[in-house]
Amino acid sequence: MNKVIIMCSQMKLNEKDILYLKNNFNIHFDIPFQTIKPSEFALVLYKEKEIRSKLLRFGWNEKHLIINARQETLLDKKLFKHAKRCLIPVSTFYEWNPTKNKVSFYSDHILYLAGLINNKNEFLIITTNANDSVKKVHNRMPLIIEESDIENWFDDHLFKDLLHKIAGSLMHDQKLEQLSLF
Repeated sequence: MNKVIIMCSQMKLNEKDILYLKNNFNIHFDIPFQTIKPSEFALVLYKEKEIRSKLLRFGWNEKHLIINARQETLLDKKLFKHAKRCLIPVSTFYEWNPTKNKVSFYSDHILYLAGLINNKNEFLIITTNANDSVKKVHNRMPLIIEESDIENWFDDHLFKDLLHKIAGSLMHDQKLEQLSLF
């Protein structure tokens, strides 16, 4: 039996970052202040002439719930052909180390996780090879887009360059908390 490794299955926005997003992205609705898990709603930024925001369900409900797409195969898979690019702003994302303890990864600024929206208004997170600060815990991590590259991420030609950009170093904390996916 193959071991299933779930990555980037939980994330959170803190109050400071929620306030920043409301002020800078003209958001006038409540944003969840909780750990977001698959099948729950999270704030998503997308573009329709201008950058907009809404709460969408985490995970594509296909034959099974799909929460991640690999950056390396993204442009080749038929499943993603008609998907719309999005960003999921988070303060922290979580991984679990080999002993199943929770590790939180964060920065001193908002992390914009690259994602895709399907035609059912569900989103998933694009993953890439882990950088040096994450690879001790997991070999993959979310594709992180810098705030200065947000417009480029939504550009139909420029986004491809960002698929290969390596995220800067992240801080992390390890908590002695058992694995819980849902």
